[in-house]
Amino acid sequence: MTGVGGIGGPVRGERTADVLARRLGQAILSGAIAPGTRLREETLAKQFSVSRTPVREALIALSASGLVEVEPNRGSTVLRLTAEDVAEVYHLRALLESESAALAASRGTPEVAELLAKTCDRMAELHDAPASEQLAADTFFHYTIAEASGSPRLHALVRQVSAIPEAYRSSIPYTSGDMTEAERQHRAIAAAIGDRSDTKARELMRSHVAWAGRLAVERLGFGSAGQDQ
Repeated sequence: MTGVGGIGGPVRGERTADVLARRLGQAILSGAIAPGTRLREETLAKQFSVSRTPVREALIALSASGLVEVEPNRGSTVLRLTAEDVAEVYHLRALLESESAALAASRGTPEVAELLAKTCDRMAELHDAPASEQLAADTFFHYTIAEASGSPRLHALVRQVSAIPEAYRSSIPYTSGDMTEAERQHRAIAAAIGDRSDTKARELMRSHVAWAGRLAVERLGFGSAGQDQ
């Protein structure tokens, strides 16, 4: 399979499908896997030393994010990503995550609020950390809120639409200024959830994901939305 060499190897830790989606997404975003490349489940399963089930789940997640097109019985094909694609993914993520934040606030517990606050404290220590460590803290914050929404379907959708954001964040670290702003926004969201203010939590999360989306379009080299790389 052309263009996939060098990203394989056994997958260990985390949820296997999530790791696969992030590795493949990172390779696609970096150009290591070119548009038009066909991704076959059996080949990827052998390359990553896993069963075909997590490979299939990873490809479905990448399909939902617009990175690949899944064709039944034919495999999946890598698509060409545009600025509009990235902006749309973050728009969808904002819709889903703003709802999960509102639900988490309405169901809020002191334990969830405390956990979110600790995650913000962790972010404060990661200004000069590798991208992977920043990503781990960031996704833990967002997925904790999605899980706290009480809706397993919503939680699953949030994870599914996060394939592109995770792939991009795993290779391009935030600057110290980015981390300061992200931490500030996270703390505001956590406070709203702790106060059980669903309206405020929804608005803050929507604004936060929109901010992250604008950074993604810029950092991925698209310039402003509407211009291809």
